[in-house]
Amino acid sequence: MVDQLPTYPITDRTCPYEPPAGLLALQRQAPLVQVQLPTGPAWLVTSYDAARALLDDPRMSSDMGREGFPTLYRQKMRPVLKGSFMRMDGDQHAFYRTMLAGEFSVKRVAAMRPEIEQACDQLLDDMVRQGPPTNLHEAYGIPVSSSSICRLLGVPYEDADFFTTHLEALFDPHRAGAPERIASSKVALSGYLDELFSRKQKEPGDDMISRLVADYLVPGKVDRPELLLTCYLLLAAGHETTASMITTGTAALLMHPEQFAAVRNEPQLLRGAVEELLRYLSIFQFGITRIATEDVRVGDQLVAAGEGIVVSPLLGNRDEDVYEDPHVLDVRRRSRPHLSFGHGPHLCVGHSLARIELQIAFERLLTRLPDLRLAVPDSDVPFRYETLVFGTIDLPVTWGEPRTGTPA
Repeated sequence: MVDQLPTYPITDRTCPYEPPAGLLALQRQAPLVQVQLPTGPAWLVTSYDAARALLDDPRMSSDMGREGFPTLYRQKMRPVLKGSFMRMDGDQHAFYRTMLAGEFSVKRVAAMRPEIEQACDQLLDDMVRQGPPTNLHEAYGIPVSSSSICRLLGVPYEDADFFTTHLEALFDPHRAGAPERIASSKVALSGYLDELFSRKQKEPGDDMISRLVADYLVPGKVDRPELLLTCYLLLAAGHETTASMITTGTAALLMHPEQFAAVRNEPQLLRGAVEELLRYLSIFQFGITRIATEDVRVGDQLVAAGEGIVVSPLLGNRDEDVYEDPHVLDVRRRSRPHLSFGHGPHLCVGHSLARIELQIAFERLLTRLPDLRLAVPDSDVPFRYETLVFGTIDLPVTWGEPRTGTPA
């Protein structure tokens, strides 16, 4: 009976770093479990292997325009991703991936390393100059992420406050009044980018938007609304997720002091530690939605044509058949692929940029402030559990000699 299915998303965590107990209970049932979404029943994919198989299967469509496509929104609204290249299939999707691939190549992203290092050092200089305590999310996580995606796209960083305010509205669709706030922010951001396109067309620079305008918009390979939506999504995704990973990853290390000490004292662990934090935190917590265009069998389970699925990176990344002690943060864990950037043809196009940002941000932070610690008890660090991107709201930290009344 449909009304007896467990409802999804499930957000009631009792520990910020443990998946909700109800979600783990579903994982113990089967690799695919039927759940009730706001739009109707769908299959929740709980295992790592099933997740990879389905995300790589061309019979699973990303097109939200298909009848019965599953959505996770409790309120009626036009989903942020609808109509974007992230919701296209086959050749149509491949066209946009090709358009963007060079911009996010390993070589181009690696060339950004000096600029990202400089930005991190400048932010840390400001923090040290002002002295502890500080809110690391505002002082470091957000500006490191914003400055990097701005440099890549060619968005003026002096406008960061404007788009940060509007981007935050997009990632909290469950808040009261969200449809109106999301619609308003989308209009504001689209208007901003439209004006920026005109400026780049007249005065191009050495940046992604200038190249996309010159190579694709002007020759008519894409129209203006298509390019607006593409750049708007890159700006949104590149900002929110990386900022949350920097702050929430730092919080996880500080709440596991032996892990913090290991990364600080053994820099060679850093790259593996970033992959482990991506796995352990799984900040895109609710999942990846698809709809079957044909019958697809996964093990003993048939997903019939027209049925929706939700792939849970959070559960796939905690699959005990794949990871030993999956609920333990272990920066020495041997490298294993994880699902935090997705998998298959829709693998996050910006994963190389995100990885290098995280590696630099943690390396500079732990080098400059080796005695970094929380400025409040662990239990007082505020987390957001019901947003699409999981993480800390703020992160009060301190360093140097303990002050009277400050936790050591």
